[in-house]
Amino acid sequence: MKRFFFLVLLGAVLAQARMSLDYSTDRIEAGNNFEIRLNVPLRELAEPRGIPRFTAQNDFTFRGLDSTDTRVEDFFGRGYAVRQYSFKLTAPKKTGRRIAGIITWKIQDEEYEISRPTVDVQKSYDDAAVSVSLSPNKRTVYEGEQLSVTLSIHTFEHFQGNLTATSMDLGNDFIAHRSDLSELKLTPIPDAPRETKGSAKFAWISPVKTGQVSIPPFHFKYMKVGKPKVVEKNQSHGGFSMSFKSIQQEPEEAEAKTAPLNIMVLPLPAQNKPKDFTGMVGNYSFKASFDKDSLTLGDALTLSIQISGDGKPGTITDPKLPDFSDFRSVPPESEIKKKVSGGKVVTTKNIRIFLYPKKKGEFEIPAISYNWFNPAKKKYETKTEGPWKITVEKGEGSAAAYTPSTPTYTPAAKEEIEDLGRDIRYMHTIHEVAPQEAPLYKLSLFWVLLLIPIPLYALFCAFIRSHRKNSSNAALVRKAKAKKNLKQYTSAAKAALQKDDGKAFYAALENGLVGYLSDLSNREFRGMTKDLVKQNLTELGVAEENIQKVLKWQEDCAFARFAPVTASAEERSKALLEFEALCDALEVLK
Repeated sequence: MKRFFFLVLLGAVLAQARMSLDYSTDRIEAGNNFEIRLNVPLRELAEPRGIPRFTAQNDFTFRGLDSTDTRVEDFFGRGYAVRQYSFKLTAPKKTGRRIAGIITWKIQDEEYEISRPTVDVQKSYDDAAVSVSLSPNKRTVYEGEQLSVTLSIHTFEHFQGNLTATSMDLGNDFIAHRSDLSELKLTPIPDAPRETKGSAKFAWISPVKTGQVSIPPFHFKYMKVGKPKVVEKNQSHGGFSMSFKSIQQEPEEAEAKTAPLNIMVLPLPAQNKPKDFTGMVGNYSFKASFDKDSLTLGDALTLSIQISGDGKPGTITDPKLPDFSDFRSVPPESEIKKKVSGGKVVTTKNIRIFLYPKKKGEFEIPAISYNWFNPAKKKYETKTEGPWKITVEKGEGSAAAYTPSTPTYTPAAKEEIEDLGRDIRYMHTIHEVAPQEAPLYKLSLFWVLLLIPIPLYALFCAFIRSHRKNSSNAALVRKAKAKKNLKQYTSAAKAALQKDDGKAFYAALENGLVGYLSDLSNREFRGMTKDLVKQNLTELGVAEENIQKVLKWQEDCAFARFAPVTASAEERSKALLEFEALCDALEVLK
């Protein structure tokens, strides 16, 4: 009963005393100090009483308690004396709305809960509004082994948008396959709805040297809410002047960057290393087969080879082939494809080799082997296909010997001779014919028309030989198709521009430039580092100015594709014109 009495008394006191809470600042920022003040009217303080106590929660830190007597005003502007208890606190580093703690007060030997103040912890205006980071799935790998890098983005409540990448260079120590970041979506954080967060795999990379290698920081720019500023303004009207102050906040540009990412690259073990090691590191499969084991002269024998693995993205070395001296071969067909499967980039290379037997008989084609280093098993592996036995027979349909026919002469009978004589005797007399013009063989035009086919035939033969030579030359064939392939990428970019698909637009232009360089030079520019691109273009005689344009263009396309925001339609139209101008300048490679 006594406790119930004090509870009723405390409720009445608190209701009449107008006990209140306020804060030392309007904005409580993460990691900063602030105060929660409990104001109790002096005339209504309960007796006997202890000292209010604050129990911090949710990573808030209680630093101490002060009390003082002062005056405050109520809603109607009336002042009254209060005892002010100031709880000194430090806000947590994590932002969001949460309970700071529990205020209790001991009265008449009974402790009562006064309040559970809720605090909205916000990011400081001086702090970054965007946090970006890179994280690898492995920090120690073998040379040539593949690893993935994840890009994470965290925006805070004073972020205002326009997040754009200004540098996303992976450096020169890796072969890389970049993602288009379609899975990177910024979603609100449950306990901090004014903040967003998202992450996605940015690239799959493979180091090309041993030791410690680094990915340099990625740089971004964005807009954020600026720090409040007090602005004093003066106005005059009708001879009266008035001054007032206002608080203004204007957006300002800021930068964010990732920390450098260090990777330790181990050398491949020397023990049991094959003499003809391919350089591939990962989990690979190898298949080789012939389409037939018997054929006739004139038919083609096709050797199909497929190599697939999760090592260097977009790169697979060719196997060592046996001696095909008993066969005539033409340039092989080769195709490389990449796809993301099981969280890794799997590269597949298909090779087709066409062999024509030179003679009939039975031939044994030696086995073909392919090796790689498996980092999961930490050992070298080899797969062998073959050998194969091939039977070649003489073809059917050979031409039969040609025997010329000899005409026979049958002498005319006596009666036929007599008839012939009578026919001759009764023939009409030929009258004198008027002289004609010069015969055709004496005309110069006759000889011109007669001789023209000879040089035309020679030109035709030269054209056929040149065409056959060029058709068997993979480099020339590829050069011939360079413009055609480039037009396809340009058309795809224009279609993406009309659909307002920024990622598809820049993907078409980036692939178009790399494909155009590869077709013109018959060198595979896909997967090359910046240093290798520069070295190859220099060897091909490209001017330094154009080399820098190529490197900058590839980097700009990567920024536009992989940044969370895309360029405007006007910027993309301008980029298309710059792309066409750059490709025209690169025609020197022809």
